[in-house]
Amino acid sequence: MTLQQRLTLKLQQKMVLTPSLQQAIRLLQLTRLELQDEVAQEIQTNPVLEETSTVEEAPGAAPPTEAAAAAETTESDPLDRYEEKIDVESYFQDYLETSMKYRGSAPEVPDEAPDTERYVSRPESLADHLEWQISLSRMTAAEREVARAIAGNLREDGYLTATLEELVAGSGSDAAAVERVLALVQRMDPVGVAARDLRECLLVQMAELGLRGTLAWTIVEFHLESLERNAPEQLAARLGCAAEEVREALSLIRGLDPKPGLRYNNPVNPVIEPDVLVEKDGDEYRVRLNEDGLPKLRISTQYRAMAEDRPREPDEKEAHAYLREKVRSALWFLKGIEERQRTIYNVACQIVELQRDFLDKGPAHMRPLILRDVAERVGVHESTVSRVVSNKYMQTPRGVLPMKFFFSTGISTLDGVDVSAMKVKERIKALVEGESPAAPLSDQRIADILKREGVLLARRTVAKYREELNISTSARRKARKNA
Repeated sequence: MTLQQRLTLKLQQKMVLTPSLQQAIRLLQLTRLELQDEVAQEIQTNPVLEETSTVEEAPGAAPPTEAAAAAETTESDPLDRYEEKIDVESYFQDYLETSMKYRGSAPEVPDEAPDTERYVSRPESLADHLEWQISLSRMTAAEREVARAIAGNLREDGYLTATLEELVAGSGSDAAAVERVLALVQRMDPVGVAARDLRECLLVQMAELGLRGTLAWTIVEFHLESLERNAPEQLAARLGCAAEEVREALSLIRGLDPKPGLRYNNPVNPVIEPDVLVEKDGDEYRVRLNEDGLPKLRISTQYRAMAEDRPREPDEKEAHAYLREKVRSALWFLKGIEERQRTIYNVACQIVELQRDFLDKGPAHMRPLILRDVAERVGVHESTVSRVVSNKYMQTPRGVLPMKFFFSTGISTLDGVDVSAMKVKERIKALVEGESPAAPLSDQRIADILKREGVLLARRTVAKYREELNISTSARRKARKNA
């Protein structure tokens, strides 16, 4: 048997973490105030971006409409012949057809804007964010207990502090079951949480992006410790590839989050400004995005024309390449914002449609809703919906509510129809308010009453809901009423 070297060609489809994709994911997670800061910073650093309100107009000329401005951009953009990553013509066509739809139309006599400065929220912790996702997952009851044990053993940066043996001993499950649940938790948002070391954290993120088997994957899996010691040229020699390929792989690795939990450990209480406004117009609800304070951006026509012209002198090539890069960066930024706004609008529309009874009749009519229900309607992944609703708020006729508020698990009933946890909480609150002062209802009695009404709920779940409603135990309620 002889060994022979052979060259073969192989076609393969895989997801690549392009700069535009990284930027789109990051923009989607930003709150409204963070997006304002991001836009302001981008205007400062990218000279080709400008606000449409600051563009000088000819004397006596009528101000152009937004649709006309978009049409002008569509017809005159010269970048499609050298932009390789983005289909510019399709992008501006999408902007022309859809950018005005998701903004909605304001009523003829707009209501007074809510005083959002009066609302201050408690920042969501990493444990809260994971608990919300765990409660909406399709895990079994035993798997949820393991997942909660994992979430309760995380550092502030998101890394797991407990060993596999400790989790097995504490949960009563076998090692295979704990490993399976750990893999599920690591793929929740933020991806890479509950990793046991940096290598595992980065590999989980890369796996979710479809980067298994790439050069970046190989570097993280086998050469992570040598990244600080070895230059790209040395690493390329060890891997048998070009130094430029190593630099590209390292650039991709730097785009990953080595401490995914830190974003949920910010002690600052931000002011709540709703991202979505829901207004009732007759029998219908209108959804529009809150874009107050967000400047309308476009690429400067002057710089666009300069990018189209070829450099005439050799010393102009470097400046021309810089300008083209800035135009390309501005285009990615505009597309990222457009995609962010469109996705938020689509998710909000589906939430309003699915929770119409709640908006009309109140919390007792909240229906069970999980991330997958909305994701399938919008046509995106569940993790995308999770990013959309995280730290976003909706101004509704029922008040300013977190978008997560509209998602709740279903509780089984005797007739086989699930009811939402919000509806059960309202029923528990009503039972406590109508109880006899001399004989307050215990958690077990409340569970028995709910069972007679067709709702199957364990006593400890009743206690959990009671605590979430800030209702004290029956013994304390009796002592307070007798005092």
